[in-house]
Amino acid sequence: MAAGLNESSIEALGPNAAVATVLDSFNALRRGGKAINIGGVADPIPLEPFPLMCLQKSYIGSLWFTAAEGEDMAATAHAGTLNLGVFEHERFPLERVNEALDAIDQRSGGFTNVVIMH
Repeated sequence: MAAGLNESSIEALGPNAAVATVLDSFNALRRGGKAINIGGVADPIPLEPFPLMCLQKSYIGSLWFTAAEGEDMAATAHAGTLNLGVFEHERFPLERVNEALDAIDQRSGGFTNVVIMH
């Protein structure tokens, strides 16, 4: 793809996606272009300040959801109206919190929840 052709891009990459993919799509943006990230990349993304400043490019992250929206989702799951069957759950007791944190790096994509129970 030639540089400068796209007005915007939406990145919905998995947690182990290559940073080069993000940079390629960002570099393909035209002046004033916006890159929106709703996915995840495990490594830092080295963005040069020159295109951000001189070409007025933007890199926008997502909040995913607010605390209130998270509470609403938890309530629907508790009520049984939200099907969470597509997710794999790895549960850890609070005393094994360090193992749970290590498990985050080993999870199989965005459909694995690491849950710490107390």
